[in-house]
Amino acid sequence: MGVIMTSGSYPPTIFILGTDRDIGKTVTCIGIIEKLLSPECGFSLQDIGYIKPVGQETVTVLDGKGVSIQADKDAVLVTSLLGIPCCGYEKMSPVVWRDGLTAAYIDQAATGDPLKGRDDFLRLIRESYEFVAEGKKIVIVEGTGQPGVGSVAGISNADVINALRGMGVQVFVILVTRGGIGSTIDQLFPYLMALDHLGTQVNGVIVNGVLVDKMDKVRHYLETYYGRVFGALYQHRLQVQSAPKLLGFVPAIPELRLPTMRLIAEHFAKEHDSNLEVIAPSDFESGACHLVRDLKVISLDFGYESFLEPGDAVIVGVNANDVILAMLLLHERLMRKHGAGLSGLILSCKQVGGLAQQIRELVLSGDLPAITLAYDSAEIVQRVHNMTIKIQPYDVRKRELIAQAYRQHIALWPELQCACL
Repeated sequence: MGVIMTSGSYPPTIFILGTDRDIGKTVTCIGIIEKLLSPECGFSLQDIGYIKPVGQETVTVLDGKGVSIQADKDAVLVTSLLGIPCCGYEKMSPVVWRDGLTAAYIDQAATGDPLKGRDDFLRLIRESYEFVAEGKKIVIVEGTGQPGVGSVAGISNADVINALRGMGVQVFVILVTRGGIGSTIDQLFPYLMALDHLGTQVNGVIVNGVLVDKMDKVRHYLETYYGRVFGALYQHRLQVQSAPKLLGFVPAIPELRLPTMRLIAEHFAKEHDSNLEVIAPSDFESGACHLVRDLKVISLDFGYESFLEPGDAVIVGVNANDVILAMLLLHERLMRKHGAGLSGLILSCKQVGGLAQQIRELVLSGDLPAITLAYDSAEIVQRVHNMTIKIQPYDVRKRELIAQAYRQHIALWPELQCACL
């Protein structure tokens, strides 16, 4: 890729988009920011701006005036987890594509000027970008989860990228896709073609979630294809796109799919029939954030010590006071031996009884996260295994794993480094 000249008005900007939903786009945003924060790149959190121009899934937050608003959940996640200074979520998440907005836009566009709604959205995005970018050395822009999101109103990823470039912003576009060979090429092709047709160039590709034992093979064939084959087949048909630079191959991080006891409790709190009770520790929100590596049901009759490992969460009947006591003692032994104990204790069948007072006091006095539920053990296992696990603002361990992977496996453009000087 040729040298990109600095516009002077705006900081260099990295726009991250994906070939599909749940492709690892938000994780990539976190990883790229962690890469920028590394000694190799030398940025600080105060140097970095973040914006998600068009969002879909929202959470309720307070704006700069203390008023409740809906903001994109990924924008809240990235800023909260990384500690990026928040300049107001109404600016960091300017357009939220709520249910019903598609029909409302079409009705308005069909009876009036179709370009007016688009221009209003783009003006809001441009103004928000300028606000976020003020005083920053670099800005991260997180695109939408699917290629077509926002296209109904002319604010797809390509439209937003073109609008920013039209302002004079030097935008480095990263397209994130899943690890593989044929499947990866198949995923990238329609997106590269569609973006090119709209006059939007992709500058780099990150291949995410590559199986470690397939890493060398995947790297070899994708580098060969985009280095020697893609251009020969398609360059004469392209307007602005050339063979994209492969910025890195990120190995799969299995721990990102693991819940915490806090997330499990938050999940069951939404179930009207769970009868959830959080027992311990008193600081559950901060004390229940260890990853649950496995969920196990045990019986004292068949032995358990060799079956349980640090990081396991154990399901025990709420009336099985002897088993609960055994788990508390095992947790202490694991802590002394490994420096890490069980990740949690889930007490089932709450409706049939309760803890003996002495056992409850022991649970309350310890640091092992413990909850009770109305469901039986089998149903708890099934419900936890069916949970959709997303990274949370308190997942510090997952942040560390993402930082390690992206700092090791991603190489940003030399032109980007030069532009930031």
